[in-house]
Amino acid sequence: MLGIWNLSRKHFRVSLHDGRFVKLNHFENRLNEKDLRFYCYKLKPMHVYFSVLNWLFPERVGKKYKAEYCIPLNVEYVIDVDSYLVGFKHIHKVDDHWFVCPECIDMAKRIALQLCEVIQKYYRKIAIVFSGCAGFHVHVMDFNYYDWVHYHWNDPIWAHAAARFKFTKLLQKQTHCFDRAHFTVSVDPMRVVTVPNTINGKTGLVCKFIGTPKDLELLTIDEVLEMSKAFPVHSYPEALEGSSMGCNGSMKSCAKNIAEAA
Repeated sequence: MLGIWNLSRKHFRVSLHDGRFVKLNHFENRLNEKDLRFYCYKLKPMHVYFSVLNWLFPERVGKKYKAEYCIPLNVEYVIDVDSYLVGFKHIHKVDDHWFVCPECIDMAKRIALQLCEVIQKYYRKIAIVFSGCAGFHVHVMDFNYYDWVHYHWNDPIWAHAAARFKFTKLLQKQTHCFDRAHFTVSVDPMRVVTVPNTINGKTGLVCKFIGTPKDLELLTIDEVLEMSKAFPVHSYPEALEGSSMGCNGSMKSCAKNIAEAA
């Protein structure tokens, strides 16, 4: 297991420059860090994604109506936090060096921290990832659908979707993180999210693993951006080394912090 994500159980997709959305598990039914680095080096994708669910057979993942044959396993719940979800007025200015608006990221940081305070009423293992653009991804690592619904053997995807729907409705009442689009993707168990510490093709910044909510709270926006510097093109696959590196040390220590929060 690499850090807090079990790559061998993930379903991977990459978005290429020609618009194709390629399924990496066609080539390898189980991918590890080395395999993923190789495909990033070979394909040079715009974005690299993995599934929010772990799968017993990740190579089978495709159409939603066939997903029960892939056998979904319990894993994290992910929320996208974007600055525009709360209409704070500010002077929107894209930095010439970073190609993002620091004020937007600062607003997204505040929204993410407020969201984490609410989530911690229910779950304790939370991992924060900078999106590489103007927001953050909040991963609830100890989310369990058994807390919200009974398992349906005939339709396991329904159980995962129903659990996410109930939890999202609960969070929606207490936060400002969900418009219609964000609600829909948060509920969808078939969604994919950017793999932490791979490059965001839109901005050239790394989708950086931050650590716990406390780690995010202690960082300034300048520090977040500095951490997210893109790697040189010739060593792009090494960005995946960041999957084992946190903001203030090793991924092991950050994962330990998340585990200790339980």
